[in-house]
Amino acid sequence: MSEPWSEDRLAAAIGEVAERYGFSHAASLSLPSTDDVGLATRLIHGNWSPGFARGYETYGLHKFKIVVGTLRTDPMPFVWDIETLYGSDEPDPSPAARFLLQEGYLAGVLLPVHAMTSFNGALSFAGSKPNLSGEAVAELHRFAFVYFAMLASVRFEENQRNNPLSGRERDCLKLAMLGKTSSEIGMILSLSEYTVSQYLTAAQRKMNAANRTHAVAMAAQLGYLS
Repeated sequence: MSEPWSEDRLAAAIGEVAERYGFSHAASLSLPSTDDVGLATRLIHGNWSPGFARGYETYGLHKFKIVVGTLRTDPMPFVWDIETLYGSDEPDPSPAARFLLQEGYLAGVLLPVHAMTSFNGALSFAGSKPNLSGEAVAELHRFAFVYFAMLASVRFEENQRNNPLSGRERDCLKLAMLGKTSSEIGMILSLSEYTVSQYLTAAQRKMNAANRTHAVAMAAQLGYLS
């Protein structure tokens, strides 16, 4: 892909790659972090129809434990087929399996990419008769790394423009990133320790961060502190 990069261009590229390898369905998904309670994937980009996207969630495929659990803990590609996921001896397939059969979502590969941005992600390619040679899987995994690196770049620049943090919140987070305590930050910025804690709590709330350390990491990765 050539510049200028954009989320629309990245979304289109996923579809182009899917077509090249014989997949009918393609998507990028965000993966839950280790402290997320819901443990569900979320669609970022893809060529899924609205109906398929609704069905994917309706039948719980976005939080299918076998898939989500594997992607969260294993950095290697996960090649699957419908018999592997649901079993070949079932006389009456589950509603989820029936849905996938009807949609021609019979085999595919999930390609996780961890720790390149503030979220973990995976590319998902599937179809009825995809080309899933070892070489193809390796090529697709390399594409996944490029895709998420470019997505991080696009969002980093956008986040800088749409920074939700106030100047004081950024100042406090920058000093916290350097290991300063609330008391030390207050002395540097001529603020009370209570006021510093309020700024850090506000920043944490704006980013839905679990704690101060998480807020600092997220703000840095998203470009809010640049």
